[in-house]
Amino acid sequence: MSENIKLALFDYDGTIVDSAIMIVEGAIAAFRMCGLPDPDPEKVRENIGKPLAIALDEYMPPGYKVRPEQISEAYRTWYAEQGRLGLQNEPLYPGVVDLLKELKTNEWLIGIATNKSRIGLTNGLAKHHLSDLFDITLSTDENIPKPNPAMAIKAMQDLGVQNKFCVIIGDTINDIGLGVNAGITSIGVTWGYNSRELLKTAGATHLVNNANDLGKLMKTIFV
Repeated sequence: MSENIKLALFDYDGTIVDSAIMIVEGAIAAFRMCGLPDPDPEKVRENIGKPLAIALDEYMPPGYKVRPEQISEAYRTWYAEQGRLGLQNEPLYPGVVDLLKELKTNEWLIGIATNKSRIGLTNGLAKHHLSDLFDITLSTDENIPKPNPAMAIKAMQDLGVQNKFCVIIGDTINDIGLGVNAGITSIGVTWGYNSRELLKTAGATHLVNNANDLGKLMKTIFV
């Protein structure tokens, strides 16, 4: 492993793109496909960032004989169709793409570690013309979900990075948990779906409020 290689792993939903509207729409569509009443949109939003089947189980109504995995499969089917039609409603957060490109220019390796499905990630990156920007992308289709450290460990092994030069950047306690469990630096971004207080309590090394602040931090983080 090289002493000089730095790796920034980014979460996707709530960090690079604002996917809350689409996730809520998808959850409602999946529940309807399974013959269930609509879930509470606020509960759906609160559970963004968790593995899909676990999140669905959090707001599934009692008394129905439908497994979370069935709803999860319906959600994936709906999501894949939206992607095929180019209908993903996932706007980029301001300044994030410029920051990613700046990191690449400054010789950072950049990657994605997401609890999103591979097809959802692939479609989203393609729509935003970001498919070729990342050195590695990891999803729950091939890896144990966050906060398990598996994604970070694989990324560091594949790219030859020491954990003291790796950072996870994300908006939920699952991202921060990955950082804690992998023994790497974690940066909580406050523009996503978990509060500053939750991120701090989860053990975030740093907290930032916007992409500009994140860019400034990244210039000094491993100096």
